[in-house]
Amino acid sequence: MSSQESGESLEEAVQNLQYMQQVYQNQYTTISREINAVMDYINELNAAKTSMEKFERIKNSNILSPIGSSIFISAKATEEAKVLVGVGGGYLIEKEIAKAIEYLSSRIEMHTKNMQELMKARSKAEDAMFEISTKLDKILKQA
Repeated sequence: MSSQESGESLEEAVQNLQYMQQVYQNQYTTISREINAVMDYINELNAAKTSMEKFERIKNSNILSPIGSSIFISAKATEEAKVLVGVGGGYLIEKEIAKAIEYLSSRIEMHTKNMQELMKARSKAEDAMFEISTKLDKILKQA
């Protein structure tokens, strides 16, 4: 059914399509920001995992440990070292290095799957924008 048959004027049809295009553009932008945030977090997790995997080399050595705001404290990496792992809600759990690596690996996997779902959603929004743009072009050429 064309816009004329449904009682919608050409101007109204164009305005509705432009509105829908803007909605999908906003959705696309929001999802893109979420993807970037998830990617940053995955990179952070990977860096922590890599550091823990290299722990064997620094055991019983003096290290500099960040305590925030580009401030470091000298510490000794002991053989029986354990790490505190953030598990959400401000809670930390003490874990052995190997268990912390497993935990980080599972978090990386979970967030990677989430990012893939976000990428699918972004692709759908992009497809919808393209479809609307095509309809707009068609309507404007007929006018």
